[in-house]
Amino acid sequence: MRKYVYMLSAALLLFVLPSCFQDLDQDPPFNYPEEPPKPPISEDGQIFYLSFEDNFEDNVSNTAATIVGNPGFTEGKVAKAYAGVQDGYLTFRLSDLASDLGADLTVGFWYKVNANPDRAGIIVIGPVTEGASPEAQNNRTSGFRIFREKGDENNTVQRIKANVGNGTGDGWLDGGANADIPATAGWKYITLTLTAGKAVLYLDGEEVATNDLSQISWAGCDILSIGSGAPRFTEWGHLSDNSLIDELRIYNRALTAAQIKDIIIHDSE
Repeated sequence: MRKYVYMLSAALLLFVLPSCFQDLDQDPPFNYPEEPPKPPISEDGQIFYLSFEDNFEDNVSNTAATIVGNPGFTEGKVAKAYAGVQDGYLTFRLSDLASDLGADLTVGFWYKVNANPDRAGIIVIGPVTEGASPEAQNNRTSGFRIFREKGDENNTVQRIKANVGNGTGDGWLDGGANADIPATAGWKYITLTLTAGKAVLYLDGEEVATNDLSQISWAGCDILSIGSGAPRFTEWGHLSDNSLIDELRIYNRALTAAQIKDIIIHDSE
């Protein structure tokens, strides 16, 4: 009886083994299903997007930037990024954006700081300072200015700040040490959100500064500057930035902290 059990077991084994390994001999070979692609970032309300993939073109309006100096490209957070240089920056006419700017706005981008020089403009929309020289432009009654300055005497950290004009005056977003980026830091995600009654500055999706602004004004604003405070925010030396910028997005709505973190997760996977 035992002999027959052994023979039956051997026969079953000879039957099962080819079945188990048949996938290895398939021609064409068996393709196991791949993981589904991650969902794209929501484009709801997105009116401007610079991916910096070999060009300085807004992917929403298909409008090319006006290039000042010789900014270039380098390895970025996502593929390639904007590489700032001395006396170099980009501008776009606001009239070329896919939508007019309103009371609600979000500006978000990846940023890898180069602390030399020890202050610079990063993203600026502002009006002309009438009667002032190009070196003394500093009308802050409308638009916004996202910029950086040294956070300590030894310039070991750079502090991210913002300023927003409400039509008659301006409000500051200075988060102190909460908004500091070490000079040796890697990529950080900076976001400014605006809505009627409030402006918020985020670093890596965490709120670092707020201002109870009545409402932003766009009076006299006609250009967007990227990589410098020039030509509209120059008086205090916030000029060209040698840092890296990637995945710059502008929305005509105020994103929530959760939505900002979704973008950070998406770009970091």
